[in-house]
Amino acid sequence: MVIVESAGISDIGKKRETNEDRIVVDDAMRLYLVADGMGGHQAGEIASTLVVTSVRDFLMGKGPDNTVSLPDGRLSLPAGRLLAGIQWSNAIVHQTAMTRVDCRGMGSTVAAVCFADATLVAANVGDSSIYLVRNGGIDLLSVPHTLQAEIAPEARSAYFSNVLTRAVGPQPVVEADICELSCYKDDILVICSDGLSTKVALLEILSIVTSRAPAHACRTLVDLANERGGDDNISIVIVRVADIQRNRTSTLTRWVGQLKHRLLSWGPTHPAH
Repeated sequence: MVIVESAGISDIGKKRETNEDRIVVDDAMRLYLVADGMGGHQAGEIASTLVVTSVRDFLMGKGPDNTVSLPDGRLSLPAGRLLAGIQWSNAIVHQTAMTRVDCRGMGSTVAAVCFADATLVAANVGDSSIYLVRNGGIDLLSVPHTLQAEIAPEARSAYFSNVLTRAVGPQPVVEADICELSCYKDDILVICSDGLSTKVALLEILSIVTSRAPAHACRTLVDLANERGGDDNISIVIVRVADIQRNRTSTLTRWVGQLKHRLLSWGPTHPAH
């Protein structure tokens, strides 16, 4: 089991009248999310709220059908469940947008991290980011779904960087990018909306999250984004892996099962004397 220290902040910023970002920091579920809503009037905050509540509800077993099919057998069950939760949230946001006039065209990004045993799963739709800080370096785990990233990576244009090619809600179905990997003590996960990632450089994020506790680092980074204009809502969740406790029971169960299998397989060819 992964033992973590975590914190999160969602800030309205300096220029927006409402905060359309939503976050989840749930140590009991080992679930951490950032959703950045988009849409006119209050539709953006409705979309992001639906995303975080529906993903969380699904992982708590409150979905309509919690059976999960794992594509090509490549994903673990926790990864498959997170992916299914995002797909279910997409259906909810899309249905709401189709039935409510004031929500037409709304959508949201989602960047999510969950833990299972000694593994972390990271999934995203849109341009909210997930970074992994490990061994003095920082790497992007999420895949940015923007025109700039997918069509014109060399362009330095606000238009290209602000146009999403994928979001939760606008279409009946959505494809999330997902990865899973082993995690280790002192790993740090940083999940943030573009209100932070466009204002603070990667090396600055690295320096701050490795030198401060998660709560202090969150506050420092949000303040820095606001000092640099605060043009958008600013949300960040930081999760530090404090320790990893191996599940001895499950390890023993696997060992006994393997031993049984070997004893049974010896039966026909190794008769007792």
